[in-house]
Amino acid sequence: MNGVNKVPAGSLHIVGVGADRRRAQRVFTVANLDTGAVASTSLIPGSFTPIPTPGGTWWLPYAPIVTDLAARAGIAAATLRDPDFPDEPGRLPSSGLMLPIQWQPGIPQRDRHRWEAVALTNRQVTPWLVLIGRSSEPPPPGDPARLLGRLCALADQLHVDLVLEVRPSSSRGGLSWDVRFEHPGGTVPDYQHRWIADLPTALATIPAERAVTGLTVANPQLPAHYLTEDALTARPVPVGLDGHPGGHDLDQLERRMVADAEQHGGAQAIWRNRHWWHASLRPADTAGKFVRGWEPPTPKHWGEAIPTHPCGRCADLVDPPFCLDCYGTRQVRRGAVLTVTDLRGRTVHRNWRPDSDQPPPTLVPADRLSGSTVWQLPEHYQIGALAAQFGVEPTDLTDIDGEHVIDQHLRNGVSQVAHTGGDPVDAYLGEVGATHDGARVMVLATDWPGPTLDELAAVVGGLGLALDVTVVDHRNTVGRPELSQGHSWSVRVVDPATPLAVDPVPTSASLPEAVALCYRYLHGALRATIPADQEKPMPVPQQAAAAGTLPDTGAWITEVRRHAATRPGQPATVRLHPDGTHTTTTAQPRA
Repeated sequence: MNGVNKVPAGSLHIVGVGADRRRAQRVFTVANLDTGAVASTSLIPGSFTPIPTPGGTWWLPYAPIVTDLAARAGIAAATLRDPDFPDEPGRLPSSGLMLPIQWQPGIPQRDRHRWEAVALTNRQVTPWLVLIGRSSEPPPPGDPARLLGRLCALADQLHVDLVLEVRPSSSRGGLSWDVRFEHPGGTVPDYQHRWIADLPTALATIPAERAVTGLTVANPQLPAHYLTEDALTARPVPVGLDGHPGGHDLDQLERRMVADAEQHGGAQAIWRNRHWWHASLRPADTAGKFVRGWEPPTPKHWGEAIPTHPCGRCADLVDPPFCLDCYGTRQVRRGAVLTVTDLRGRTVHRNWRPDSDQPPPTLVPADRLSGSTVWQLPEHYQIGALAAQFGVEPTDLTDIDGEHVIDQHLRNGVSQVAHTGGDPVDAYLGEVGATHDGARVMVLATDWPGPTLDELAAVVGGLGLALDVTVVDHRNTVGRPELSQGHSWSVRVVDPATPLAVDPVPTSASLPEAVALCYRYLHGALRATIPADQEKPMPVPQQAAAAGTLPDTGAWITEVRRHAATRPGQPATVRLHPDGTHTTTTAQPRA
């Protein structure tokens, strides 16, 4: 095992007795998605040289270790991402290995190693830190005023509010800034999503893809309105999405908001109706909550209110069980607004009304023991029908924050009506209105972010691990739109020593989605591969950059798809081994 700071590595130490035995080792790894290069170093007692702190103790900062590894792997430090914080590129570890006060450079070596071992076995820190990056520096974010103009233009196009907010910081002194989109009529969130020291930095570090997370905050009491006919009409945004003509006076905005915050405890500037509206934030009667000092004028894009009535099943009950008619909201809405966008200038809006001039639904023949009926709604109610306008597949359509693919029945416009009867369009819109705050269905239409399967496979192989790709072919459900259609996928990182078996329930609607989910939750998968035997040292993976292009996984995916096609409805798995070989199986995991 390699040490750091040119200090020779020692032997592995074990701390504790019995079930409390722990290895005194911490491994740092960086991996390059572009080249597959992997560089690691291992910290064990005797393998590093601590430095003094102002308080007289000693520690080993982690940031220099990560910076050195990034240089060895050819990674631009600004692109490094900790899997625990995937939305914060360039975030280097600010902490370090704090040694017990008993550690001093003058004590015997045996005692120094003993106290180093105690520090390395801290249970509150993951023993294997993996950061992933790319070879090239990201482009600069641009002028903050133009970035603000772009967000204002996008808010106009999406018919939502853009909110700039400043509050007292909960983690340090001073003020903290946030930038986000919100639906009009909502309450002030209990806490900020981000903590940033000034407005220009907030604009530079919060792109539109992160600002839309404000639209996903649960708020079942949001007012629900159709869009006006004028708001439904697609118009080019002024200057594309590069900002409104004339720009914005950032300094004036920031000074006004800081003055309000210092006087009242917080402030917001809300972009609505192509105008800035300033509101102070004041402490509410409930501790820790805020309310606005006043509300901006009604949005001009609001049309008539979407019809709403109390839920006939649970509205009058004191403590009702979870209700499938209203999904716990105690009200049923007979309408919704659909918005599909790529956040780059293309947006489509539709009012979903129960009385729209559309062809009638079609009853799907099905033998259902429950007695419910399945209906195919016209294209107007099919979100997936809009995918081609954005150059993506229907399975690429996700919630506005990119977290989850749109449910299949919403993509395909399929309504199920209970055996008690009812109108299929009413049932469909009732579910949509209950499960989307403000009855607004906000959909993102872009390719899945993150690495390709080739990139992920190269990095996972460089870490000494395997990748299991599972697929189920649903050709046996054609004609049954209420059942899974197409293919279901999963991609999992596993220890290559584990027995090869299928994932019995793959849930992703497409392979790119499965790859994105695997990458998003990579930190948990990596930690699960750490040897449970504390006597066994953790691997310290190293891999040189690939010569030329990364290995092509296309042939392996074609093979496992053909395998799955011979067994409709049954999963088939291909394992991509660290040495570049692969194995296919249909074996079920052992109980």
